[in-house]
Amino acid sequence: MTRRASGPVGVTALVSADHFVSHVFLLALPPLFPLIAGTFRVSETRLAVSVTLIFVAQFLCQVPAGELVDRVGGKRVVVGGLALTSVSIGLAGFATAYWQVLACAFVSGVGQSPFHPANYALLDAAGDAASEGRQFSLHSFGGFVGFAAAPVLTTGIAALADWRIALAVIGVGGLVYALVLLVALAPVHRRVLRASTAESVDDDSGSLLGSVALLKRPLVAGMFAFFLLVTLADTGLQTYTTAFAVNGLGFSTVVGNSALTGFLAVTAVFVLVGGWVADRYDAFALIVGGVAWSALALWAALALAPGSTGFVVAWAVAGAGFGVSLPARDRITNALSGAADTGKSFGLVYTGLPIGGALAPVLLGAVISRFSYGAAFAVVAGFFLASALVVLALHRVRP
Repeated sequence: MTRRASGPVGVTALVSADHFVSHVFLLALPPLFPLIAGTFRVSETRLAVSVTLIFVAQFLCQVPAGELVDRVGGKRVVVGGLALTSVSIGLAGFATAYWQVLACAFVSGVGQSPFHPANYALLDAAGDAASEGRQFSLHSFGGFVGFAAAPVLTTGIAALADWRIALAVIGVGGLVYALVLLVALAPVHRRVLRASTAESVDDDSGSLLGSVALLKRPLVAGMFAFFLLVTLADTGLQTYTTAFAVNGLGFSTVVGNSALTGFLAVTAVFVLVGGWVADRYDAFALIVGGVAWSALALWAALALAPGSTGFVVAWAVAGAGFGVSLPARDRITNALSGAADTGKSFGLVYTGLPIGGALAPVLLGAVISRFSYGAAFAVVAGFFLASALVVLALHRVRP
């Protein structure tokens, strides 16, 4: 098993499955909010603070986690992070008070913080440039499947037992997979450490402050901005699509949920397409074309005011462009660093995700309150277009 795992296919499978598990944990709590709220007699809105805490913990810890990856190797960090997340989610099932659920959520966010820098460091060490896009696409696809599976797993187990058992079972499952990674990734771990010690590291990247100093590089700063903008758009879509359909357009909840499901499903499929084309064509052009396509699809829907079927189709079309852009995004991010600072580069630019995830509901909620749902989704499309413009500008300064 260990020998097979040392090659690109084995590592890609292991790391993609790790991304699946990570995303299951990210959505482990929200589907159970109605049950947890009844147990502790708090509102679901108060329980939603747990999601914010996960994002906050990721934001605070992701850059240090990236630094740690470059110092001790991706395997140790990702296994430790997965174990910490597994234990914290499992312990949430034994909570006796609301604050304990929040504490477990925060700790799980700390455990989530190494996943991106560590996974990408492992993929970089095991892969080759010719198939890099496909590796990244499978990794992203694993995450999307994890998001889709989380509500089914948690509510399914809760229906058979209760919410406490559901969280405990998922936590144990995560610990089991952490042991699998500990054994299977040993050869890649040794290669990561050899590459890190063999390659010289810039003086401005040898500490936590030095990691942040990587933002002095135009490509790193630009990709951070891209991650932030595109996450504002993506999170806004996931947060408000159903409410927009019902309150803004007068459609049913089924239509709103269908549009959101269509966006996510088509994104997942086109992530795989994007991996294939990212290995053959210019990554900058793919990102610009993909996210600009998403922006235009949303603006067209707002301008033409289609019926319920057209609304669902427009959201699916937007998902196609977004999905194509994701493997190209990861190829560019990986090219920003050498073997010795892959963790720092991914850890830094990926902080745009928790920041965008935390800000999008607040910013777009303010637009909805002040103007309308339509205005908020015009802003979402604007975020997509702004991210395309950022990458277009980066195209001129690339090495």
